[in-house]
Amino acid sequence: MEEQKRNQMNLMARECMVSALTQLLETKPLSEISVTEITNKAGVSRMTYYRNYHSKEEIISSYLEDIFKAFREDTASAVEKGGFFQDYENILYCVHFFEKHQHFVRSLYRSGMGDLMMQSMTSYILGTYYTEDKGLVYYYKLQALAGSLYTIYIAWILRDTRDSAENMSQIIYDIYQQVL
Repeated sequence: MEEQKRNQMNLMARECMVSALTQLLETKPLSEISVTEITNKAGVSRMTYYRNYHSKEEIISSYLEDIFKAFREDTASAVEKGGFFQDYENILYCVHFFEKHQHFVRSLYRSGMGDLMMQSMTSYILGTYYTEDKGLVYYYKLQALAGSLYTIYIAWILRDTRDSAENMSQIIYDIYQQVL
C-alpha cells in the first residue's frame, strides 16, 4: 500500500514537472530554463526532480516515450486488425490523441525541439508497421507517412486547432487513400 502511494505521488510529481516545463518553454528556450524554475513552477523539491530525471531534456524524452507508449497501447487492437491509416475512425482517434497533447507539442516545436517529436513518431510508425519482408518501398512510404503526419499535426496545432478534429481526420484520410 505504501509503495503504491509513493508511485502515485512520484507520477504526480513527474506530471507536474512536465506541465511546468511545457509552460516555461512557451516563453523561453530550454537552455534558459533552470532546474529551480521547473521545481518552483511544479511545486516539487530539487530532490524530487533529481530522483526522477538527470536533465531537463530527459523530462521531454521521457514524456514523449510515455505519450507514444500510451498511444501504442490504446491503438494495439486497431493495428492488429490492419489498415490503421485506411480507417477514418482510427485516424480520428489519432487526431484527438494529438489534440490532447497540443500544448506540449507546440512548446516543443516553438523551442526548436520538434525533431524529438518527429523522431518519436517515426520510431513508433516504423516499429508498429514495418517488417523487412515488406520491402524498401514500404519502408520509405512509412518514413514519408511519419514526416507528413508530423507536418500536418504541427500545422494544425500552430493554427490553434481551428479546424475540427473531424475535418482534419477527413483530410488525412483522403491523403493516405492515395499513398498507402
